[in-house]
Amino acid sequence: MKRASGVGHLTPFLPGLETLLGDSEISEIMINGPGNVWVERAGRLEPYDAPGLTAAWLHRAAIHIARPLGLDPAARPILDARLEDGSRVAICTPPAAPEVAITIRRFGGRAFTAEDLVRLGSLPEDMLEAARSTLASRQNILVSGGTGSGKTTLLNALIELLPQDERIVAIEDTLELRIDRANCLRFEAGATLSETPVEIRDLVRHALRHRPDHIVVGEVRGGEAADLLQALNTGHGGSLTTIHANNARSALSRLASCAMQAGDALPWEVTCRGVVDGISLVLHVARRGGRRFVEDALVVCGYDAPTGHWITAPPGAEPGKQRESSTHSHPPKEVKA
Repeated sequence: MKRASGVGHLTPFLPGLETLLGDSEISEIMINGPGNVWVERAGRLEPYDAPGLTAAWLHRAAIHIARPLGLDPAARPILDARLEDGSRVAICTPPAAPEVAITIRRFGGRAFTAEDLVRLGSLPEDMLEAARSTLASRQNILVSGGTGSGKTTLLNALIELLPQDERIVAIEDTLELRIDRANCLRFEAGATLSETPVEIRDLVRHALRHRPDHIVVGEVRGGEAADLLQALNTGHGGSLTTIHANNARSALSRLASCAMQAGDALPWEVTCRGVVDGISLVLHVARRGGRRFVEDALVVCGYDAPTGHWITAPPGAEPGKQRESSTHSHPPKEVKA
């Protein structure tokens, strides 16, 4: 996959943002249009004055980022790119937006271990032990949370808990994970030599041919969930993935709903039982008041089809202390054209 130049190479095209682009404490730069700039620093959003950032400059920046990818914003107004330094850029241009919008998410300066997260107060010790025990028993973990909540940071930390002498195949939309081990194979979606891009689902299927001990999917968004659940239920224990969700319980329904997007999806109840068999622990991360932390952990115990309830328990709960979740899980409604 071709990449545009790094964040530093954008300074000639984004006048007034030189200080921001060079500030490693800023994790995200959001340009809503000419002169309308917001940044995220230490988990908090703040405006930034950039009167010299005109529509013409934003248009030039969009072209500069798109050109190495062989793309033209005029022909493709929605663009996602990864820069050479690992940072991500999302671009939306007219007519898909009134003005050129650019969001830059800087690649993190360091990778945190699980112990680092415990020391910083982001990961409770009991949840770390639950994760360690789950992976040691070759069961699988689903990390859930909203955008920018810290899912990738936690996923990186959990990967380090996997045995060093076992093989990992990691699949991502863009390569963000930091996996420091020799026996790791990494796949990136979107790469193409034709008109048809390689999708996450293609890579999940292909990964099984590379003899993985553990499969890591950076984020599940659609029908690839069906293939991932099949892989998790036919070996490859101790695997990891993330998903967007409002809480730990709704993450299970989201995973099932994503699996139902596959053209060859199984019935809803069968899919939900596949989620129960494939996922043992859910860790939910949240962002509040500038802090990112794991706020909930649930052990997945079962699915009650008549009521549409997931049956879960807190880590370390005594047998019989399972509870039905308050989140109902029903088949997605059919959308009529």
